[in-house]
Amino acid sequence: MRIQKYFPLFTRALAIVGVIAIIAALVMGLMSLNQNISTTASSYGGKGGGVEMRTESVSFDQKLSYAPPELLNDGSTNIEQKVIMTGSLSLIVDDAVESARAIRVLTEGKKGFVQTSSINELEDGTHYGYVTLRVPSNVFEVGMSELKEMAVVVESESVSSSDVTEQYIDLSARLKNAKAQEIRYVEILDVAKTVEEILQIETALANVRGYIESLTGQIQYLDSQTDMSSITVTLSEEPAIKIGGKVFRPLTSIKQAAQAVVSIAQWLVIAIIWIVIVGVSIGAPVAIVGWGGRKIYRRIRK
Repeated sequence: MRIQKYFPLFTRALAIVGVIAIIAALVMGLMSLNQNISTTASSYGGKGGGVEMRTESVSFDQKLSYAPPELLNDGSTNIEQKVIMTGSLSLIVDDAVESARAIRVLTEGKKGFVQTSSINELEDGTHYGYVTLRVPSNVFEVGMSELKEMAVVVESESVSSSDVTEQYIDLSARLKNAKAQEIRYVEILDVAKTVEEILQIETALANVRGYIESLTGQIQYLDSQTDMSSITVTLSEEPAIKIGGKVFRPLTSIKQAAQAVVSIAQWLVIAIIWIVIVGVSIGAPVAIVGWGGRKIYRRIRK
């Protein structure tokens, strides 16, 4: 009976507590919402309604490492192989001056150009010098062959190559990121209100644009090095002696004689090899057959 008497009071108390809890939850929710709105507003504007820039401590010397990472996979890996070809020739020629002119004509005929050229006269009256030329990479090997045909003697020849494909891809990706950073700064500059904000963004924009120019210059340099190969030709003349109106070049004669000696020695070695191999493989069986035949003949005769 007592429980039934106080039951209405108990239910009313629970209802009041539930209403108070709902009101408290609504108040706390509104306070949280106002706090979020205030935080968002403080990120973009102060009391005066201006735009407040939240500058991050980022060094442009670190090459904009905070640029959008998804831009790194921008298809730059599809770049064709980039190889720098360099050649060097040391030639003995009849006339260094005329050879230098012929090299210029040859280079221009292959749509290249002579980068440097220098010819000097030595004390013995001969000329010595060098010519550095640039030719398209697709005619590099042909150019080397035609240059060697101008020589009386090719003293030395060297060719080197350097693969810069990985470096080229890296520079291209960094350039993409830097351009994306430039677009971001321009967008922020459009919403800047105060003079301080504008100056900060313009300074950052100038830095990233300078970085873009630096990357562009490096890429253009690699393009020029891979598209046009470099060949350095050293030219020298042999001392010539005129006898009876004819030019006699002792050094060339010595080299030709030495080459003839080497050729004769090679021929003798080859002949000995043939004699040994053929003599053993054919002579030995013939000797054995002859010895056996002789034995058989003696027995039959007895």
